[in-house]
Amino acid sequence: MSLTGGFERLLVAGAPADVRIRVDGRAKRISIKVDRVGGGITLTAPSRVMIPEARRFLKSRASWVEARKAEAVEPTPFVDGAKIPVQGTLREIVHDPTAPDPVRLTESAIIISGNADLLPTLLTKFFKAEARRALKEASHRHAAALGLKIAGLTIRDQKTRWGSCSSSGKLSFSWRLAMAPAYVLEYLAAHEAAHLRHMNHGPKFWKLVEALDPNWWKAEDWLKRHGPNLRRYG
Repeated sequence: MSLTGGFERLLVAGAPADVRIRVDGRAKRISIKVDRVGGGITLTAPSRVMIPEARRFLKSRASWVEARKAEAVEPTPFVDGAKIPVQGTLREIVHDPTAPDPVRLTESAIIISGNADLLPTLLTKFFKAEARRALKEASHRHAAALGLKIAGLTIRDQKTRWGSCSSSGKLSFSWRLAMAPAYVLEYLAAHEAAHLRHMNHGPKFWKLVEALDPNWWKAEDWLKRHGPNLRRYG
């Protein structure tokens, strides 16, 4: 059983910090997580009686926590003037209430019309639609190349994975992939389509991925270097 507790104000590396305390009966040990976006700290204990020990463990790992917090990036909300990646290119959000189209791309900007309060919603809807369009086409194409069919496709805001394939053949992808270059989406579609045949990451799976997308390694490298930062936007 997993239980989420509240926040405690604790001293971490000599400075007060709001630490989220979690009790997770499935956890085998005390653990600390520092969010890459925002630097939030989560302290997990296997049971409530181990919370005092968890606090001591956090104190002993203060230097490590401080280093991870220093590496964290600040969130970038969808607001007028912010710069965000769109299809792999950094563009400035421009709110123009008189623009004829809800969302329009230029080489350097993404122009959003309408009420300023609806800007985040319109921009998120744009990314979801773009991700669905590109990934649906690529996923069906790669599946067809294998003589297979996908059972469905969902676009969500997955927190830990960019894509997934269920045992029933349903694919799911993160809408944030619409911020990445087209070849990244092409690779993720090939990756999940290959899972329709091999529900693992063994040699046969990777051989199939390479047959579908010979340049898959380029996208993997991009995701390792830039992928985590995509979660800072919105």
